[in-house]
Amino acid sequence: MILRSHIKNTIVEIICLSYILLFVYAAVSKLMDFENFRIQLGQSPVLGPFAEIMAILVPFLELAIAVSLAIPRFRFWAIISSFLLMFLFTIYIYIILKYSSFIPCSCGGILENMTWKQHLVFNIIITVGAGICMFLLPVASSRKSCDQRTINFKIFLLTTCIFAGITLMTILFRFSEKTIHYKNKFVRRFPQHTAQEIYKIDLKYNSYYFAGTDKGTLYLGNITTPLKIYALDTSKRVLKKFQINLKEKNLSFKAPKIKVLNDNFYVFEGEIPYVFQGKTSNWSVNLKIRNATKFLNAEIIDSANFVMRYPGKKNGQIGLAIINTKDSLEGIFNNALLEKQFDGIIDTDGSLLYNEQLKKIIYVYYYRNQYLLINPKLQFLSYGKTIDTVTKAQVKLVKNKNTGMITLAKPPLIVNRISASYGNLLFINSTLPGQYESDKLWRISSIIDVYDVTNKSYRSSFPVYNVDGKKIRSMIVNGQFLYVLVDENLICYKLRSHLTQNRTVKKSKK
Repeated sequence: MILRSHIKNTIVEIICLSYILLFVYAAVSKLMDFENFRIQLGQSPVLGPFAEIMAILVPFLELAIAVSLAIPRFRFWAIISSFLLMFLFTIYIYIILKYSSFIPCSCGGILENMTWKQHLVFNIIITVGAGICMFLLPVASSRKSCDQRTINFKIFLLTTCIFAGITLMTILFRFSEKTIHYKNKFVRRFPQHTAQEIYKIDLKYNSYYFAGTDKGTLYLGNITTPLKIYALDTSKRVLKKFQINLKEKNLSFKAPKIKVLNDNFYVFEGEIPYVFQGKTSNWSVNLKIRNATKFLNAEIIDSANFVMRYPGKKNGQIGLAIINTKDSLEGIFNNALLEKQFDGIIDTDGSLLYNEQLKKIIYVYYYRNQYLLINPKLQFLSYGKTIDTVTKAQVKLVKNKNTGMITLAKPPLIVNRISASYGNLLFINSTLPGQYESDKLWRISSIIDVYDVTNKSYRSSFPVYNVDGKKIRSMIVNGQFLYVLVDENLICYKLRSHLTQNRTVKKSKK
């Protein structure tokens, strides 16, 4: 049944008017909050690498189409453009929901309060409306809209738009994924609600530090009471205190640290230096190493070995060593693993981690965008890069003419401030804002970047919010839970499955 002329005209006017209102409102909203729109585009898993040009192109394209829809002689081609643009938006949302590793924030405007699935349904309806309108409108060169030749031409246009839209968005997504994962120009991705706060415990003091984990228990040390260990049952949220028993009573300490791995623990004193070892079953330790090489910090590998950073005796250049507590003479020393850029001391400074699940040592440089993967025999395996662009440590040194000592001329630029690792993931608290990131977000939170060390790719980022203006000072990851220390508070976050689903290890209990 052929629609009467006045009914067709009414449908066309309603659809065109709807599109004019939609495009004008959407474009004006984007332009009025341009910076936020540009930031959201920069965080898109599909459009991130093209954010600068898209932020300008999209609103002006919407306005141009809206104006063309209001002019009868341009209306047919304007509705074709509307169909193509909305179809591109629809495919974009479908890719986000179906294939993207995370779902970014909404694009604002009239759709700001919609979920992404509601957004998809809305786009499908409005796109179908443009397709209907196209068949009801006459082509500019013809007065007829329903003869067979015209219908065939419109079907060809519609098919071409659909094919071009799917092809274009697929190419953009593939290119964007490759760029963000491997050729990133410092553009972060912020999935929604990556880390959900589960609980917060007021520890009363800000002198606690993470000592390790074991079977649902989180261990804390305290620099003011160095021979006490605090065990938190992470499911019951009960904190217990234990006294470490030393058989050697006549040893002096400056700043001992405790490290726990499974049912073993060490008490380190790198400056003197001493190494004690014991079991968590009785918290009693025996002196294993005395008057060994001085070291800066250490991590447990297993019940008999630990890895440490040590300063070279001749030039002070930092190296790594594996020490066996059964026979310290069997230690492995390697001062060539950490790449010297200036002095081999400050420029090689970083976080030393041991990943028990991968059985690998991870070293994250503080002042450059690089981390190292090393096996327990101190053999270099590979290196990965963080997403920032600081390849060379920005450290300025000055020599005191009177004493001859070399010191920092100004504070160095810290790139990777705090690090933690679990499974195939590496968590790094970065201090450098990327493109399209809000200044406010950096004022009220600390940004955690997540990397997959098995394929050297960047996964995503998320904020850990300040408490009373204080930022995160330490973190540890156990299974699907992230624990952070912020001033006097211990906070537990649960990591969402889109971040942890590709881990090569089993999830632990909270």
